[in-house]
Amino acid sequence: MSEIALDVPLVKTQVIEYNRFKIKNFDLKLNDRVSIIILLYPVNPEHVVECRTIVIEGADYEAWGNDDSYIIQAIKNKIANE
Repeated sequence: MSEIALDVPLVKTQVIEYNRFKIKNFDLKLNDRVSIIILLYPVNPEHVVECRTIVIEGADYEAWGNDDSYIIQAIKNKIANE
């Protein structure tokens, strides 16, 4: 049987659930911002790992201080709000 063209293209959206991340690299500009490259790992190992850049700046950057756990929570918040 031959292929038949669709009148309207089919758009399929895939939902991928991620449950952990790893900090791969970061670029720090003192007193301004930090750009952090993270790898998001999917629950289903058949899905690909996603790479994202998270930027923390402004009031969020100023609130960082010297508590690195603040950055981990800031990354989680940015991911959750995307």
